[in-house]
Amino acid sequence: MLKKNGGIRQRDVCLALTFLLLLLWLLFKQAVFVYAAMLFLLLGMCAPAAMEPFAVVWFGLARVLGSVTSSVLLTLVYGVILLPVALVRRCIGKDAMNLKLWKNGKGSCLVEREHVFTPEDFIHPY
Repeated sequence: MLKKNGGIRQRDVCLALTFLLLLLWLLFKQAVFVYAAMLFLLLGMCAPAAMEPFAVVWFGLARVLGSVTSSVLLTLVYGVILLPVALVRRCIGKDAMNLKLWKNGKGSCLVEREHVFTPEDFIHPY
């Protein structure tokens, strides 16, 4: 994996950790964060392979956060947007799928179209 991407993962992690440490320095005003940031930059420039353990942890954390975030986001979209819209449509009596017709009828609820297609239909399909 290290040979394929030429150390891009390691450089990305080096820059991300340096940025994170500098943000921590801005928040807490502790010099240890600046020294750690300089150490990571030095390691990233001189020996990027030394950053591989950090890259494994960093990208593993990113993968976990990505899967959790997407699940939470999709759940929120469903609960905040789709569910209320569906409930309002049901309350006002909308039946976009013709479920009442399908449940009450004996035949198919598909609409039969007796249409002969012409070249004009393919030029302007909508």
